[in-house]
Amino acid sequence: MSPDQRMMKILTADADTLARVDAVLEGAGADPGDLRLLTQEDVAESLGVSRQTVWRMLQAGRLPAVKTVGDRLRIPAAAVQRYVAGKGAV
Repeated sequence: MSPDQRMMKILTADADTLARVDAVLEGAGADPGDLRLLTQEDVAESLGVSRQTVWRMLQAGRLPAVKTVGDRLRIPAAAVQRYVAGKGAV
């Protein structure tokens, strides 16, 4: 998205979207101190879904993942908190 396109989106945004933009600019949102990396099982349990559903969320890009030693996938706890808060992934 070009800077001009971004500016037009901001200028034409509704009040709810502008409030979310303001929150991001003011540093509100997920707790930056929560640096835990969760397993797919941990995330599934906390969201009340199956491990397969978490896998689909990862594949769809709705949750980010990092690879640890041994190619194990871990999901940042802060990303799960953002997802639950309705602010989407990443």
